[in-house]
Amino acid sequence: MKIENWNMNTAQVTLWLEKEARPVNPAIELSIMLGNDAENDDERDTYWGAIRNLGKKYSDFPSARRGRESDLPDEVLLNATSVKNTVISAFAALTDADVILKVILPHGRSGGAYATINDLAEEMGAKAYRALLNAHKDKNGSRWDGSMDGNVPLMTPPPVKEATTDATEGDEEE
Repeated sequence: MKIENWNMNTAQVTLWLEKEARPVNPAIELSIMLGNDAENDDERDTYWGAIRNLGKKYSDFPSARRGRESDLPDEVLLNATSVKNTVISAFAALTDADVILKVILPHGRSGGAYATINDLAEEMGAKAYRALLNAHKDKNGSRWDGSMDGNVPLMTPPPVKEATTDATEGDEEE
């Protein structure tokens, strides 16, 4: 595994490890430490295989990127992932989940309701991640350059759209 891929993948796994205490965490942390000291790509492949095998029984374990590499800088992707995980943790920790799940519903077209507070948390985390990436790629100029103030992204919100009404158009003086 190339060093760039190793760094990206292990950064995501490290964020995942920080999210929750699991019995496999020490073994994965040791594999990351040993892989960081690996002298070649083949050794890193071996350690990455061990990490994947240890984490595969967890549904939220981050998978390695497949396909074309993102055009976004690594720092932007890592910070967006960190914010996503923070949002997921915040929503998953909400109290009165029964009330929240009855009144906070998925997008109108999809219908239904969230089955668990974790489903809602995952959706909100994904929404935060998309908002950050969209802000970085904004066609009117980047509203987020990937920078953070601690755990908070330094993102500019999108501009407010001006409301137009037909009544104001006809009241103009001639």
